[in-house]
Amino acid sequence: MELEERKLWELYKRTGRSELQEKLVMKYLNMVHYLANRMVSFTTASLERDDLYSAGCIGLLEAIERFDLDKNIEFKTFAMMRIKGAIIDEIRRFDWVPRQVRKKSKMIDAAVNSLFSKLSRLPTDNEVAEELDMTIQEYYHLTDSIGPLFLYSLDQPADDAGEQKYTDIIYEEYDEVAEKTKEQIKDDLRESIESLPERERQVIALYYYENLNLKEIGKVLGVTESRISQIHSSAMAKLRAMMGRKRV
Repeated sequence: MELEERKLWELYKRTGRSELQEKLVMKYLNMVHYLANRMVSFTTASLERDDLYSAGCIGLLEAIERFDLDKNIEFKTFAMMRIKGAIIDEIRRFDWVPRQVRKKSKMIDAAVNSLFSKLSRLPTDNEVAEELDMTIQEYYHLTDSIGPLFLYSLDQPADDAGEQKYTDIIYEEYDEVAEKTKEQIKDDLRESIESLPERERQVIALYYYENLNLKEIGKVLGVTESRISQIHSSAMAKLRAMMGRKRV
């Protein structure tokens, strides 16, 4: 953190003056715009970008109030999780995934794990669809419908996805033991991503590493945004199952 920025933080934490809070909000507001624009692809017509932006602003304000200067972390790292968590909560409030879809999501996890044990590799979409006694179109419709489940962090256990609030997972990641665990998770995740089919790896890389949204990825790969959403959800279902196996 630069000296001037730290001085602003120290003064605000000491005085709580509203004009200093406003300066901090304006300084980091671009993070809200960035996340709202990326995550709008996971919503239905019941939510618009402005709704996500408003929720993200609430998350930013919460991050400013809860940030501890004495912790050896960057504010942007802390705030990104709070803002994303607030937006996720808003999406889930309006676009709640029905219990039946959540049940089918667990069926996909079970099918991927079963096929992995039999094949000693990640199964293809066609193989998963066959295992679930579905057509490939039915399988893609299912993966498309469970997209909001995958707004949660990849390093959460499969059984907890959609149940644990993202915003509850903050400071515990930064102690020494948790940091070692986090590095192991990153290694496991990298290995799991490498095992995906090429097109799924491309979508994961463009979305999570190149920071493109689903529409932009569709233009790069020459397919529709809906198809990218299906590929993304299918890839995430496989990764979640793989990460669950590695945890066990």
